[in-house]
Amino acid sequence: MTAKRAIILTGHFPVQKRRGSILWLSDNLRADGWQVTLVTVGYSWLSRWRGDRRFLSLDERPKPGVTRHDDTLTSVFAYSPLHPFSLRKPLLDWLARPLHASFELFWSRHLPAHVKDADLIIIESGPPVMLAKIARQAAPKAALVYRVNDDVRVLGLPKFISQAELRFAPLFDRISVASPHLAQRFRGYETVQMDPMGVSKALLDQNLADPFAGQPRARREAVCAGTTQFDYEAMALMARLRPDWRFHIFGRLPALSDVPANLVLHGETPFATTAAWVKYADIGLAPYLDKPGVEYQTAHSNRMLMYRYFGLPMIGPKRLCDPKLPRLLGYEPGSQDSMAEALEQLEDMRPGAPDPSVNDWSVLYQRIAETPKPVQA
Repeated sequence: MTAKRAIILTGHFPVQKRRGSILWLSDNLRADGWQVTLVTVGYSWLSRWRGDRRFLSLDERPKPGVTRHDDTLTSVFAYSPLHPFSLRKPLLDWLARPLHASFELFWSRHLPAHVKDADLIIIESGPPVMLAKIARQAAPKAALVYRVNDDVRVLGLPKFISQAELRFAPLFDRISVASPHLAQRFRGYETVQMDPMGVSKALLDQNLADPFAGQPRARREAVCAGTTQFDYEAMALMARLRPDWRFHIFGRLPALSDVPANLVLHGETPFATTAAWVKYADIGLAPYLDKPGVEYQTAHSNRMLMYRYFGLPMIGPKRLCDPKLPRLLGYEPGSQDSMAEALEQLEDMRPGAPDPSVNDWSVLYQRIAETPKPVQA
């Protein structure tokens, strides 16, 4: 019997230190017998020339071409002439749109050969959505899924990407979200499905070595397992208000000055390493930038899901507070008094029982894999 073929269009690489949710989905597809081709898009020769910070998740620069990793995984990578990025001014983004069209033109020549025989095509939110029409035309019989892992309006991307989401929404057989905030964006489409994020329970349940062992612990050890949409000012304020706590940050950050001595920057580390720090921590940190729309992270944040799985009390902006997350303490960004009050409440909170509502990634896989193919006329 021929294995089913799944194509994933994403900005992630198949082998990287940071484990985005789309990679866990890929793992579950492969474990159940699918052949997966992961197509990494959203990089251009400008990315290579400037030294894109996303490359920090890799041990070495990616090599363009097709790579066969094993019998279940193939990856495709190429630099397009230009990739979608924002010039920080709506007018400039609009003027540059004809140049950004080279991204779609490039992939219209290269993508069809990789997707034409697919049974399932998963497109992750961000620049990959610009290629939805190309994928649909090249593989009209495949089940086409839009996995909305982020609100693209919060990520600082040009407006034409969020416009493309809605323009191409009718093409998809499933619009997969985990947050009701994101579901509202696609209201009116019967293809919208609530598919929960998850954690790798098999990995987190392993006997992970305690990274705090063999050294004196601070009064409280707090861990931030990622730096996406990271509010450094809020993080630095926490550290200054609690000099006898230690704050560990995992993930890429720009060069920083005047870093508090109790704020430890670990940089990009393998997922299992970061997971061990979280497992033995006292507090989970979620210092997301306080932007309208970031509320979706309550259901989508990989780091917060991991904190919940290990029963950690958490701290983040009040915008993220939700009755379903009673162990999340909120602060008003920019307010020292509000931050001090939240930290004071955390003083008496200790890790507790795991949150039973946290799913394994296999739940997401099962729902995505069951997406019906389009009915052929």
